[in-house]
Amino acid sequence: MKTIRTTRILALGALALLASGCATTDSPYYEARPYPRQEPGIIYTPGAYPVYPVAPPPVEWRRTDRDRWERENRTYERDRERWERERDRDQNARRERDQREQNARRDRDAREREMRDREQREQNVRRDREAREREMRDREAARRQQADRDRNNRTAPNGGPRRDTDRYNPKTGQWLPRQEDMP
Repeated sequence: MKTIRTTRILALGALALLASGCATTDSPYYEARPYPRQEPGIIYTPGAYPVYPVAPPPVEWRRTDRDRWERENRTYERDRERWERERDRDQNARRERDQREQNARRDRDAREREMRDREQREQNVRRDREAREREMRDREAARRQQADRDRNNRTAPNGGPRRDTDRYNPKTGQWLPRQEDMP
């Protein structure tokens, strides 16, 4: 009983190994290494793959290595010239785009500078006008004050001509300065 069970387990394990692909039987496409240093290779049995007839290449084709090198050089030259033309075209397009952006930036900066200058001029004109008006108001106020002072100095408090006796202030007991000393 014990041996049958063990045998079943071993048989099931072997089937599991074969099903999982960990262990395989020998394949006709692989050959065991006859020598230890030889790498394994695929050996095809005859008739495994169909063989189609192929026309032989022309006689002039690849007559010598020099012809092949010249042909490859022509191909490389053509590719390089095409690449250089594309590179030059891209560089020219990039240069033109950069130039347009630079011109647009310069024009925008010039417009902004012109607007700032115009605003500055308008502000200066406004400031000058306000300064002139303030100066005129100050002069007018100074002239009015001077006229008031002159009128007050020319007349006595009762409206008559001013005399030296008018300089005496009885309330404080002081004399006012002379008319020549007054501003």
